[in-house]
Amino acid sequence: MKKIGTLLVAVFAAVALVRAAEPAKKEVILEGKMGCAHCTYHQGDRCAVGFQTKDGKIYVLENADDNLMQERYSGNEIKVKGTVTEKNGERLVKASSVQVLK
Repeated sequence: MKKIGTLLVAVFAAVALVRAAEPAKKEVILEGKMGCAHCTYHQGDRCAVGFQTKDGKIYVLENADDNLMQERYSGNEIKVKGTVTEKNGERLVKASSVQVLK
């Protein structure tokens, strides 16, 4: 029984160390020209809201609502606050706020 308890403590300690080593994701503010991630910017295998910043980087919104999906072809500028991750070569943004700049 003592061995199991010691093993559990070691496992929990290892998990805590791994989590502490992971950097906290900071929110950023990005602006760019909105378009369809798939059709306009050739990102991913399905239509989604995407935008390209002035430095040429393309981002895909992970949590776009129906209104943004309808507006993605407008070519309007968009201002996004959120956290950025990369997956399979795509820059994904989980937005906490989105503002369409007309």
